[in-house]
Amino acid sequence: MQAVFAKWENRGPRDGGGDSGLEGENQIKWDQVGQLADKITQDGRAKWRERYGDSVRPMAHRRAKQRSKRPAAIPMEEMTSNVIAEFKSKPMITPESLMVTRPYMGKGCSCMPVSQVDFSTQEAVKLGFRNVLDLEIRGRNWKEKYFANIVYAVRKRTNHVYPDVSPSVLHHPRVCEAITQEDAESKADTKSKSVSAEKRAQRIVEVMKSTMTGRLTGFVAWILTKIFPNLLRAILVHKGQIDVIKRASERGLPMIYLPLHRSHLDYVLMTFIFWHYKIKTPYVAAGINLNIPVFGPIMKSLGGFFIRRKLDKKNGKKDMVYRSILHIYIEELLRNGQSMEFFLEGGRSRSGKSLSPKAGLLSVIKETLCSGHVEDVYIVPIGINYEKLMDGNFSTEQLGLPKKPETFIGAIKALLKVCRTQYGCVRVDFCQPFSLKEYLQNTQSSQSSVQGSEPNSDGELSPDSDPSTPPVIWRHGSMSSLYGTDVGEENRQLVKSLAEHITYTGTQSTALMSTNLLAFLLLKKYRQGVEKSQLAEDMDWLISELKVRQRDVGFTGEPEEVIHYASLLLGKNLVTRTTESSPPAVIYKPNKELAAIVELSYYSNAVLSPFVLESVISCAVISCCDVSLDNTPGHVTCSATREEILATAVEICQLLQYEFIFVSPCKQLEEVLAEELDQMICMEIIQVKETLCEDQYSTYEKGWAQRLSANMEWRDEEDEDDLVFQQTCQVNMDRLDCVEKLRFFHQVLAPFLESYYVTACQIHRGLHSQLLESDFLHNIHIEAKKRVYENLASSEESVVLDSLKNALKSFSDLKIIDIYCVGNLRMVELHDHFEVKEKLIKYIELLEVLKG
Repeated sequence: MQAVFAKWENRGPRDGGGDSGLEGENQIKWDQVGQLADKITQDGRAKWRERYGDSVRPMAHRRAKQRSKRPAAIPMEEMTSNVIAEFKSKPMITPESLMVTRPYMGKGCSCMPVSQVDFSTQEAVKLGFRNVLDLEIRGRNWKEKYFANIVYAVRKRTNHVYPDVSPSVLHHPRVCEAITQEDAESKADTKSKSVSAEKRAQRIVEVMKSTMTGRLTGFVAWILTKIFPNLLRAILVHKGQIDVIKRASERGLPMIYLPLHRSHLDYVLMTFIFWHYKIKTPYVAAGINLNIPVFGPIMKSLGGFFIRRKLDKKNGKKDMVYRSILHIYIEELLRNGQSMEFFLEGGRSRSGKSLSPKAGLLSVIKETLCSGHVEDVYIVPIGINYEKLMDGNFSTEQLGLPKKPETFIGAIKALLKVCRTQYGCVRVDFCQPFSLKEYLQNTQSSQSSVQGSEPNSDGELSPDSDPSTPPVIWRHGSMSSLYGTDVGEENRQLVKSLAEHITYTGTQSTALMSTNLLAFLLLKKYRQGVEKSQLAEDMDWLISELKVRQRDVGFTGEPEEVIHYASLLLGKNLVTRTTESSPPAVIYKPNKELAAIVELSYYSNAVLSPFVLESVISCAVISCCDVSLDNTPGHVTCSATREEILATAVEICQLLQYEFIFVSPCKQLEEVLAEELDQMICMEIIQVKETLCEDQYSTYEKGWAQRLSANMEWRDEEDEDDLVFQQTCQVNMDRLDCVEKLRFFHQVLAPFLESYYVTACQIHRGLHSQLLESDFLHNIHIEAKKRVYENLASSEESVVLDSLKNALKSFSDLKIIDIYCVGNLRMVELHDHFEVKEKLIKYIELLEVLKG
């Protein structure tokens, strides 16, 4: 061991300077290596920057990811049959689990892809709601603390210009030509003693024109900041929708705002929201009936211009002076870059659902664009919904009493009544703007693809145009817009489809309030009353069903609290709340009086649109399969082919065409109904069986077809073995939940179908000769109310006057009755006394099955 230690010591460093020189030499070498490494590094960095710049940097070191702990497995001893059954039956992904956030309302339609992409941003969708009544003032100084509303109004001042276009209207060649023509006609008629056409034109312009100023609008808006908080809990708007509207309005093109009309408050509410967000206030078209003392001038100063309900004179002759003035007034406003607001439905909805649009003013907008006076126009559909209507109820009008005309005294009484009541929340949804120019181009290109040609100078299509280039807007000039006699049918249908598209979009974008859902559940499921716990469960189910159908609700909170709040808003006259002691329970029940049922149906009808297509398919299935919803489970019903069900569904849609807009005009009704039928098959409400089709052609016809295909080389050997199967549908009566869903969907349209049944029966029994339309409608209404009083009606709300009027229109379109004018009187009679009977009986049998 000593020898080993000696060798080890000899190998260590020696004392003295022998190794010092070696160490210094090695130190010099290592210094040179370090300098060389630094030089290489600097050269590499210089080359890196020269090639890639500073934007690309070497990747930093990554941290090792920590593994997430897996959830502990359920011990086998705790594994029960319920856990295993839930694992097998409960789906991993449900529509509710995918609906993380509430639906964003007002998205653009796919038929206008440019506008859909132009105004859609993910940031806008993520923004939340804002209560317009919450003023953004924090009170930093004494002015903001004690005069918050005044400071807020001062900060909202804008420099928007609103020109007076009335002089240019009176001197327009079109108006001058109409004045000259009327003067010539009055001179030819020696019996006429009317004033000159020029003075009448000046009077028309004076009554019609708006006197809007920014200062007065701001003053009225300041007053509303004091009044609205005492009447409403909130005015809710989506900040993303407002951001889209502001970006669109900053482009300098006219904006056409088209809200659904629910209340007289719509006029003031829209102006207040635009003022709040510093958006240019639009001119608002209002009915001449609102031009009453005091209130008329105020509405004019806020942008209103008054138009007559009926444009023509009483003798049926067209008033060309008034038509030309109205047309040119709107045209001049658009040429000056002003925005407009009017209501496509014409008047307020008395039924709570959207009315059929009237496209007169919209035709002026379209013609102004097509004539080249404006570059483009942005269309903005708007949905408005109230938790409680300020205008009172329309039950008296729906039960046959005449409408009370607007007067100054009546307006004062209404204001005093309004100030003593709380009306809950208002929700306003602005749909995504779309270009009218793009809509017309896409519509014409789709029509040209069907016709196989392009538009020429006469508005027709030429085959020589390049399909890759965008189509040119048709130039339909018209001396009589607003649907005059010289407007072509093709142009008329184009404007009608545009109006229906706007109304459909606004309806589908309207949020549903708590009072709507409560009234809907009470009328469609629980007319005899229901416990609060069961009603809360169904309220939660209904909200989830609406979210799956991409419809939003305008409230939050627990279902029990929502029901209590909505019942207080509706009042004891509509919904009664009682407490039972044994067993302890709270019972909600609708008031059974006819006026109360009609008023409840107003709030309930807002919820119909998400379920209307499923209701149509359910009614078609009930009719074709001979289903009785009162049958016990296990009842065997007859089957029907898929084609028979869809044909009946289309027939029901045609019958109810004045009640609902079932699909957007850019889609095919048959295709949408087929998708809804497939959806009900997936829900297992309908069972499908496939059977081999029987030969429907004779041996001679099949032999002739085979010889023809063999000669023309069309025949394929693989086609010989192809078999054609036919789908037959049948209701799944073995499952109670499927029968309940079918009954629920049927109840959605049952009141309307009963109204049409009463009308059809009255036509069959009481229309043997021509009658005044008003008298015949009065007879139908008496018969409908008689059925309710004698407990023969399945739905009390089937007596509403609007549905009976729409039934007459529908049977007129179906060529069962004729409605025509004799002077100033509207007459009605059977279309053909011999051929109509069979067709009418067919509809009576169909409606008798579906009325409930």
